[in-house]
Amino acid sequence: MQTQFGKPKMQLIDMYDEQNDPCAHLAKWTQAYGEKPQPEWVHLFCHTLDVIPRNWYVEIDIRHGTGEWDILREGFMMKFSFEGGFDSIEEALKEVKAAIFRIPQDPLDLM
Repeated sequence: MQTQFGKPKMQLIDMYDEQNDPCAHLAKWTQAYGEKPQPEWVHLFCHTLDVIPRNWYVEIDIRHGTGEWDILREGFMMKFSFEGGFDSIEEALKEVKAAIFRIPQDPLDLM
């Protein structure tokens, strides 16, 4: 027999695997853990990440440290949200390649 008092501290949510919407993942996270960020969120969040996003988290933790939820959340959104006018990553990469190798027609375009 197991007795449990109050709201459980750890609730499981789906793993984020880069195929899902990062905004939706963060929304599930805040729904599961409450609206007010807690200091332990930073270290619990990595357990909801699949392999590649977890590698990103470990790299961030090693290089810069992960101390604040707002900074981690913002970095997560910047890394994994792909919002733009492109239907696929290949189209975006073609656009980036074209911008890199574009030869400026006017010397003022270099600035």
